[in-house]
Amino acid sequence: ALPISPHHSHLKSFFRPVAMASGGLVCGDVCVGITWDIANQALTFSGGLWGGLFGLGLCIAITSLTSNVDSWREALDITIARSNSSKTFLIIRFVCALVQTGYFALRTYTKSLSPLGFVIEILSALWSFCVLLPRWGAAHVQGPVAGFKFMLGGNAIADSLLIGCTVALPIAAVEGTKSWFAPSWLGALHLMDSWDKLMKVYKVNLELPKNQLSDAIVRTLIQTYFMGMMMLTFENLGDPELLKPFVQEKWNTVSSIYFILTSVCTVGYGDLAPATSLGRICTVVAIFGGIAWLASVSYRIMQILAVNKSGGGFFEPILHSKYIVVLGNPTAHMLRNFILEVFHPDHAEDADDLHMSVILPKASSAMEQLSEWLKLPENIRIYPRVHLFSGTALEEKDLNRVTISAATCVFVMPDFLCSNVMQEDTENIIRLMSVQRLVPKVRMILLLLRAENRQLLMQAHMDADITTVAYDQFKLEMAGKSCQVHGFAPLVSNLCKSIAIDEDEEDDGPEIKPQWKKDFERGAGLEVYEVELSPVYADREATFIEVVVDIIEQTGGLVYLIGLVEMRQESKRVLINPGPNYKIKKAIGAMKVMGVFLAADREAIMQCDVGMVFLGRRERASATDEGEGGGAEDGDVEVEQSNSKGPRAMTNAKDTLAELAHIQMKPEHKEAAMNLARVVRQHQRALKPKRPPLKTLAVGGHVIVLAVGTESTEDLRLGIEYFVKPLRQNVNPEEMLPVVVMSAIQPRDWFNVELADQVYFMQGSPTSLMDLERVNFSGASAIFISHSGSGRGDGGTQESWAVDFEVICCTRLVESQLPAGSSTVVVSDIVVDSNHPFLPLPGQYGGQGDKQSRRRGLRASLAGGLDLKNSLASVTGRSSGAGVSGAKKQEEYFIQPRFAAGRLFAGGTTFTSLAANTFYNPTLIDLVSTMITTQITMVRLPPAWEGKSYFELFDHLLWKQKLLAVGIYRHADMSLGGESGGGMQQSNAGTGRVSRLQVESGSTKRSIRMGFVYTAPPGKETAMLPGDLVICFQALQDA
Repeated sequence: ALPISPHHSHLKSFFRPVAMASGGLVCGDVCVGITWDIANQALTFSGGLWGGLFGLGLCIAITSLTSNVDSWREALDITIARSNSSKTFLIIRFVCALVQTGYFALRTYTKSLSPLGFVIEILSALWSFCVLLPRWGAAHVQGPVAGFKFMLGGNAIADSLLIGCTVALPIAAVEGTKSWFAPSWLGALHLMDSWDKLMKVYKVNLELPKNQLSDAIVRTLIQTYFMGMMMLTFENLGDPELLKPFVQEKWNTVSSIYFILTSVCTVGYGDLAPATSLGRICTVVAIFGGIAWLASVSYRIMQILAVNKSGGGFFEPILHSKYIVVLGNPTAHMLRNFILEVFHPDHAEDADDLHMSVILPKASSAMEQLSEWLKLPENIRIYPRVHLFSGTALEEKDLNRVTISAATCVFVMPDFLCSNVMQEDTENIIRLMSVQRLVPKVRMILLLLRAENRQLLMQAHMDADITTVAYDQFKLEMAGKSCQVHGFAPLVSNLCKSIAIDEDEEDDGPEIKPQWKKDFERGAGLEVYEVELSPVYADREATFIEVVVDIIEQTGGLVYLIGLVEMRQESKRVLINPGPNYKIKKAIGAMKVMGVFLAADREAIMQCDVGMVFLGRRERASATDEGEGGGAEDGDVEVEQSNSKGPRAMTNAKDTLAELAHIQMKPEHKEAAMNLARVVRQHQRALKPKRPPLKTLAVGGHVIVLAVGTESTEDLRLGIEYFVKPLRQNVNPEEMLPVVVMSAIQPRDWFNVELADQVYFMQGSPTSLMDLERVNFSGASAIFISHSGSGRGDGGTQESWAVDFEVICCTRLVESQLPAGSSTVVVSDIVVDSNHPFLPLPGQYGGQGDKQSRRRGLRASLAGGLDLKNSLASVTGRSSGAGVSGAKKQEEYFIQPRFAAGRLFAGGTTFTSLAANTFYNPTLIDLVSTMITTQITMVRLPPAWEGKSYFELFDHLLWKQKLLAVGIYRHADMSLGGESGGGMQQSNAGTGRVSRLQVESGSTKRSIRMGFVYTAPPGKETAMLPGDLVICFQALQDA
């Protein structure tokens, strides 16, 4: 034991509250020092604790391999995440570790241990055990390998020593005398760990010099204390009996290694020195060679750490596991949405062994932003599965670093905010070609910004083997269909995106969730599932309508069958509502018949199996009934059907070009000349697009497309043909809605619609009230506002919210000028979904319809737009990494009233979710495309059906009208309090009475009626209300 210095005797007397005999709980001031006799007894306790944890953990790890422990894993992960993000918990942990280490330093002088000191020690040890326990459990539920790694590292050994030796203090003794020593200096590890987490929780900016200096001082003090106390312990213990034979002589193995290392590290304590000439020569050689070797090794280690931190390194997935590789140059926001969708809890079973590697260009700013976001506590389940790399798909070595040969699927993703769309698509196609050259059989999904760039794949003969989806086509077809069918956008968007809604949430807070929100969220929580149909249906020769009814009966009206997918070896056929009498085919050989279901989860889908009662059988309607739709009964529904015989072409017949008929040339040359002349004439007409006739604008009812952000775009291509296509399908000429496009510059691709009926172009600024009045925007039936220009990115430094700034301002301007009660539907498309709070609710501006109030609305709109730029940046925090890590939590866009009403379309997020879910459901893109092209009918509910169940109406429409209902467009009253997220109140919940627009006396709050989509409501629990519109898919004519 160390002798007590006379200079420190006053410390011993001061901190000795009571002099204790050696037979007490602790040694008091009569203590044994640091000896191996005491240490061996304490190590027995520590080893027993470590062994017990190891054995119990091994049992848990084996259980995790044979049983479902997902609930344990989730509970432990949540506990760890909360403790790592709790300021109170971390402060208590820091203070406990500080007291523990400080008291140990004091005991090294006093050589005593009082009862109060023992209480401090045992409480600190107990706290360390509480910190260790959830981490120990979380490691072992991952499996034996993870548990073994944790027990050999991760502070498990240090905590076992600390806790075991502390518990041994009142027990371990030498000749009846106990010791004051326990390795409490190991608490410095908790001190350092809690300090690191406190820096993150308090979001200390370590880029500031004063914060850097403070952090460096604290870390240096902790590390110095730890190493110093470790040296004190080992030097006082002396050599154990095992090592004593090796130190009998001055120069032995241990001392020689010690001498070489201290010399090479240029320390040279001087306690050892060579005395022979050969030894001195060897020392010189060792020093020069050792210093060079040490510098080389240090440099390599630093280089390896720097490379791994900046996206280098390697990753090799587990054999036969699912593995996704993401290439391209996507933004951090797009990658975040993609990762969240892939690892959504709804996909927990399918993604159980899934890992993802992302290769980003070296100049990409998304690397650092995404890395910081992944480290957030809420992403604790995702972080170990996502691996970020810096490189390029054009280098084979970079593809080999991520083990591209083991990939299950490769995604190539674009940058929505790029300045050159053509270049972005071309680069991604080249990346795809590079991957296909290396692994030609891997599944590939390519996301393009423009559909017209698919021709590049066709030229390379790659289009047949690659799944492609184009952003402009998807967005514009969805928007066009939404202008025709209100509520179509949220209905399909929610089916593309996985949404977890807590149905058990109680309304015990200050704000009670309105009924409309409960209904909408319930429908939003449904997803599209593709499940193989039971062979019983084909054996019974069941028709599609009978299978639909059987599944509804089997599930109590919670699951709906909306279509079929007939898959053969080389082809597949997607059918949405193939017709009531369409017979289910037998799955023979390579053919499979899959059902397209709307359900909350896959487990909810129940089908008729062998030995079960088939509940869908019903007497089939006669041919007359089928043709007449069941006859005109009392209370029959009013179906808005078109009388067209089939899809209507969007373009007229080819030009005859009679002036070329007299030219004498070979037939093949003449045909080429005719085609060339047609193209030239079409191009000439496209240079002067048709302007809308004054009568068309005056009559109103037209659809307006406002393309903002086009002023700085040199090569503007709108792809407006995709918007027009769903508006022209199955529509009679007299029912055709005129389409007016307004943009600051004329689009280069207008030739695609220059022959289309009633499609017009008006050059002007969508953010100018004068130009808006030129197209009679207040008389339009629908207005679609979208950013159609480049992302205005400049090397990745442009803030991502800027792409939606003009859309938000234009929306505010348009809606501020619409009179109260206007039937004009304004649909706004945003790329960054977190910008949705800045879009107003319809009726928020304007209000009374007179010019004076509308001017006030305009001033309010413009005033809001003046500071919108700053507020977008501050609230969303989307500029430099905060967009994915530090933003204040806000309501998601998909439960916002504007989205529920079908007036908000988050095209970028929905497109990303569609691509991500394609990994789990390869037919999803074809399903969505078929839904867009299928004719949809809105059925108005007659008074006779009010109060009846949704299932009764569903059954009637299916059998009598051949219509497959998929949801309800219902109206509700929403109170406007000046915010975009105002709450709606159900307009007629339970009573069947419709509320009117009202203004509360003595209050500025107003109520306005808005619609929302209730997707596939529970058939037997949902009552039909006055004013409901039922969204139905019409039966295919040629199925």
